[in-house]
Parts: sequence; C-alpha cells; structure tokens
Amino acid sequence: MDQKIFYEKYWSRSGGSPAEGGFALEERRSFLRDATLSLPKDQKVIDVGCGKGDFVRYLDELGFHAFGLDLSLEALHKARSTRANDSYVAASLEEGLPFSDGSFGAIFCSEVLEHIFSVHSALSELNRILLSEGVLILTVPYHGVAKDLAIAAFGFERHFNPNISHIRFFTRKSLAANLNRSGFEIVAWKGIGRGYPFWMSLGVVAKKVSSAGHEPEIMG
Repeated sequence: MDQKIFYEKYWSRSGGSPAEGGFALEERRSFLRDATLSLPKDQKVIDVGCGKGDFVRYLDELGFHAFGLDLSLEALHKARSTRANDSYVAASLEEGLPFSDGSFGAIFCSEVLEHIFSVHSALSELNRILLSEGVLILTVPYHGVAKDLAIAAFGFERHFNPNISHIRFFTRKSLAANLNRSGFEIVAWKGIGRGYPFWMSLGVVAKKVSSAGHEPEIMG
C-alpha cells in the first residue's frame, strides 16, 4: 500500500487524526500563538499536514492569511466543509510542494515529521518555501531517556507497533541536528502535553538562516 492510499484510509475513519482535537489542544494553540506574535499579519502562513484544518482556522482567528496543505483528499474534504475557500492544497511533502521559493512567512508543521521517510528532504522543502528569516514551527512526539525507558518496560509493542504510521522517533538532539543541517537556527523549545520527562510532544521554533545543507549519509 502506498502512502497516499494509507492516509486516505486513515482520514476516512470517523474519528480522524489523533493529532487534532483533544490532544493538548490549548497548549498547542498557545505554542502556535506565541511563536507567531512578532510575525506581520500581512504575511502568508501555512499549516503543512493540516488534516481537517483545525489549526488553519485558528491561524485565521489570529489574523493571518492562512493556507493548509495535506496529502489526503479525504482530510481536505473535511477541511473545506468548514471553511469554504481555495486556501487548501493537496500535495505530498516528500514529493515537493507546489509553491515558489519564499512563499510564506511562517510554516506550522505539527505531528508530521514522524510519518516522513526522508526527513532532510522534507525539511529542505520547508526551507525552500520560507522567506529569508521565516519561522518554522514544529511539533513531533517526544522521546527522552526516562520516557523511552518507560516505553521499553511497559509499552514497547503498542508504541512501536509496525502497523501504525510513525516511522521516525526524535529526541531533542536528533531533531536539532536535522534542523541545523537543513538551514534552521533553533529559537525556542517547549514540552507539550503531560509533564517532564513524559511530555507527549516536543515543540520547536526555528528561524531560516540559510539554504538547506547536504543530506546526511545513508546508514545501512
């Protein structure tokens, strides 16, 4: 099954994505709001991996010209049902995005990178469509020593179930290395959901400071 078919089935479920709705919603909104406080309201902002558009609508509320992008047509159908305009785009982050260089002042990309095969290619594409000094706002599932020990002891089979969609597992160190290699300078970190050291997600705000660097060597 290819990725697009997988996510069409994923979004056809009645509950939709667990990354939206009740998952630390107010914390994630607060994180997004704080990360965009200094951004001029006339700049365009995009939610890459927008799902059914919860955070696109929130960016609207914050006063931005907001766009949403997702691989799944089913997800975008749900998004358009509550926000009737042409600001939603169907595209794959791993296959290149249909925007010119420097199209956006900020990108929100929440709970997406853990689903991506080529993380460097994805971050490089996000770098490309950002304005110089533009802001990338990310969240990924959190992994740290204490949490990983607890997962290994009590929830390994469930957490690393090969039938679910997570294929990448980031620590703060590995996420920072990927961002730096892809032309970003980290501005802020934030734990989201539950408390340290068992955060559900790790939030990061990063500024574009250069073009993306070389892709890391593939390890066999």
